[in-house]
Amino acid sequence: MELRHLRYFIAAAEEEHFGRASDRLHVTRPAVSQIIADLEEEIGTLLFERLAHRVRLTAAGRSLLPQLQAVMVQLNDALVQTKRVGEGRTGSLNIGYGSLTLLHPMFRAAVKAYRETYPDVDLVLIELPTTLQPKALAERRIHAGFMHIGPGRSLAHARRGAAVQGNEQTVLDWYRIQTGGLGVAMANDHPLARRKTLSIADLATEDFVVVPNSSSSPGYGPLYALCKKAGYEPRVVQEVSTISSQLNLISVGMGIGLAVIGKNFSYPQGLTVIPLSDVNYTTSYVFAWVKGQKDPSLDRMIDIIKSLSK
Repeated sequence: MELRHLRYFIAAAEEEHFGRASDRLHVTRPAVSQIIADLEEEIGTLLFERLAHRVRLTAAGRSLLPQLQAVMVQLNDALVQTKRVGEGRTGSLNIGYGSLTLLHPMFRAAVKAYRETYPDVDLVLIELPTTLQPKALAERRIHAGFMHIGPGRSLAHARRGAAVQGNEQTVLDWYRIQTGGLGVAMANDHPLARRKTLSIADLATEDFVVVPNSSSSPGYGPLYALCKKAGYEPRVVQEVSTISSQLNLISVGMGIGLAVIGKNFSYPQGLTVIPLSDVNYTTSYVFAWVKGQKDPSLDRMIDIIKSLSK
């Protein structure tokens, strides 16, 4: 039995005429008659009474018709759904992001545009620092992520779209949204807050709030290297696990902290972020996914990010 047997039966049953069914199906009348006969033979019972100028369903035919009509509706729905998934118009998409991402308007704009354009896609945002996102990508807990990468990694010097090696030996493709530099964040009432620029040497007597494992702003190693070059060791008074915690503690006067600066980054009102004039420290804000991964919903998000970056 083939799908056409069912289609021919439904047409003949709804038209109650093999000729009109053939017109509807764009085939010959003998073709309809033969297909119906083949179907009846396979099932082992008559489905139609052949009358002089029309046909009429038998009891078996009347039992079969509504069931086949329901099957055809389900089949059509399945094909429509499949097409929508293939076009990225339905499905699910899990996106990772860190606290620094929330300070850039691209994130909000991309999420808003995606939800408005593809409302039937289940978009899930998962808060993860950049250091944990490659592992989450390898485990398929997220499809892609907004990441902030500091110098010392291949990404910082690669071309846009080049593959990079993430954690857990996961090779990533990415799109660079923008690059940034390094500044120092402090409360608005800090004595240095009115300065236009600062040097690392200017921070010798300051207390530091540090995110040790940050991938974008210097943790212990890079911070000590920068300060040592200026002739002192930094005085670290607080360790935190996220940049948002770092900024909150800085805003209440616990100390200062090194922070990413760049076009469109917007820090909370209680903070002042001043560029460091003597530090060569390039950061990259990227959207990254597993190299070779094909997912229509992800492709649509990449398209939106690229269009917003122009």
